Amino acid sequence: MALGWLIGTIAAAIIGTTFAILIATMNKKVVRDYKGNIDFCKSDIYFYWTRWDYTIILAAVYTFLCIMGLFIFLLRGDNIKSPWIQFFLHQTFVFSLITFIWFITRISYVFKGIKERWSDEFK
Repeated sequence: MALGWLIGTIAAAIIGTTFAILIATMNKKVVRDYKGNIDFCKSDIYFYWTRWDYTIILAAVYTFLCIMGLFIFLLRGDNIKSPWIQFFLHQTFVFSLITFIWFITRISYVFKGIKERWSDEFK
């Protein structure tokens, strides 16, 4: 049975939602222009360490721990039918993807902000 996948999905939904709420609450501090685009000249939030960075680190640490759990259970001789293997495989896939996407998004916002704020320095 796929008990590990089910528990993994529930865990990913709870942890992922918590992480998303932590990041989404920062939107109050983002200044937007009349079109709804981010005004990087007035929004300093992307240029200093925020809770977004802590969330990315927590997600990366959780992913690493899931990889270690998967490795331990594989070394023990378990196979894909084990609920633990299913759980750790699911969590490793989901949170490595989430961490990668959040990291790339964070870096792209920083580069966009640098380009808009200090565009005259790059010409």
